[in-house]
Amino acid sequence: MKRALLICVMFAAALTAGCETARYRSQPLAQVPYAKAYQEAQAVFAQYFPIASADPATGEIVGRPTPARVGPGRIISATPARKLARLRIREKSGVVVAEVRVQLQRQEADVYRAVRPITVDTEHPAHDAMADQALSPEQQQAWTTIGRDHALERAILADLLNRLTPKK
Repeated sequence: MKRALLICVMFAAALTAGCETARYRSQPLAQVPYAKAYQEAQAVFAQYFPIASADPATGEIVGRPTPARVGPGRIISATPARKLARLRIREKSGVVVAEVRVQLQRQEADVYRAVRPITVDTEHPAHDAMADQALSPEQQQAWTTIGRDHALERAILADLLNRLTPKK
């Protein structure tokens, strides 16, 4: 059981590490104070994604995963897909900048089972089926990033810029 839990933790850490290194699409904002930019960013973001967390100290807004439709090029269309979004407001050299990333992910449930070693002496996986029963279905899921929704990233930034640009 400890081995299965260790594998799950290592797999989750690897996925999380890969997510954090992904790039953001950025947009300098009009001459607005950071607090106003963050407030408007939260309002715009909420139009596209339900907000899971928002921290004005770090400027980070994280959306809840939402179901996604992935194009016809998919081999297995029955595999669930989702979108994950993050929006950051930062101040760099006196300029307030918005950064957004919308990732498309495909579900790879039980993917870690495919790479389990087979022991030489038994020719059966070195795994006890009872170990997985302690895990919830959500803990047994794995999501693989398959791309980004660049159009949605541009739309979010454009909406934010429109809200912050003074109207004449």
